[in-house]
Amino acid sequence: MSAAPLVLVDPPGEPFWPLAATRSPADLLAGTRSFRARWADRFGGVAARVSEPATPAGPAWPDPSAGLRVALSTWVPPPDWMFGETPGEHRSGDRPVAWRLGADEAAGLAADPPAGADALRSRLAGLGLASRPSGGILCESIWALVAANPDLVRQDAADFAGEDAVSVVDPGALLGRAGDLRVGKGVAIGPFVVLDARDGPIVLDDDVRVEPHVTLRGPLYVGPGSTILGGDVGGGTSIGPACKVRGEVEQSVFLGFDNKAHDGFVGHSAIGAWVNLGAGTITSDLKNTYGPVRVEHAGGRTDTGLLKVGAFIGDHVRTGIGTLLTTGARIGVGVHLFGGRGVSPAMLPDFTWYDGREPAAVRWEPFERGLRAAMARRGRSPSEPELSALRALHAARGESS
Repeated sequence: MSAAPLVLVDPPGEPFWPLAATRSPADLLAGTRSFRARWADRFGGVAARVSEPATPAGPAWPDPSAGLRVALSTWVPPPDWMFGETPGEHRSGDRPVAWRLGADEAAGLAADPPAGADALRSRLAGLGLASRPSGGILCESIWALVAANPDLVRQDAADFAGEDAVSVVDPGALLGRAGDLRVGKGVAIGPFVVLDARDGPIVLDDDVRVEPHVTLRGPLYVGPGSTILGGDVGGGTSIGPACKVRGEVEQSVFLGFDNKAHDGFVGHSAIGAWVNLGAGTITSDLKNTYGPVRVEHAGGRTDTGLLKVGAFIGDHVRTGIGTLLTTGARIGVGVHLFGGRGVSPAMLPDFTWYDGREPAAVRWEPFERGLRAAMARRGRSPSEPELSALRALHAARGESS
């Protein structure tokens, strides 16, 4: 009998803004891979994904004859967890996070597919399936992802099949167990590097380069082709492909192709793709009252319940030298932000030009020229779907003359 297809259900996108403005929450880096990749690796592929708002055509609903396995895309189940073979609803705490449907329940959904993630969750709740406690880690916001990232790196490191670390590092440079350093092919580690794995594993993916005099602290994942140029990096950090990172970095996520080539602190933050952080860019991740951090959104403010929350920065953002980002800042896609005149606002909408005085809209033509120039430096160019998505965001923001 063939395995039941796996359907992922995305959470609402706003708590993941601005990183989810240009991708599904399922495609965010968490630990050593995206949520979607983790599900696919573990359960043999993803047959469909349901998001909100629903696309006009809706998802391509899989064959229900073997039943269905359905899960919230940003839930990470325990390592030994399975859907099971009998219908049921799995819960993390008091939240439904996954469902095993038999052929009859699956056929009912396929015959009348729900329009979007909200409708699907409502239909699943109405099935009255037996509840099963399942634990795991549920990330319902970008700040929850950052908070969970150290544990996700620890969990994912066990699945990383790498080379013998002894061949690329002086054993005296490693603090912790030898098995807590995992390296891919082509990794190069310079002299006088300290690899501190006492608090968690360090995973260096293929072709990572670590320059001399760097301190890496686990839990840490560095993605393919990235370079650590200097400083103290780690403590629950994940760095995606082809990034350049220098300075002090703590418990943060860089999605990929980011440039932080200068000193400056980034802590408890999530950085989108193709971001350039100017020299001396600093994030604040702790209020001077030591109280829980609140983040801005269009409808007001949300209490994260966390004492340490840094900045959340969308794709293609540029910060100038000396930029200071306030605690819990949300900086939208395509923002150009210049420091030197005090800390940033708590939120800047997509495609905003901000010099510390009056915000203005970023014009499309110079933005596209800059985007193409930045990508060309890494031997890449934007695809038409990428440009179309960015144009749609820009049109929603509005363009000044």
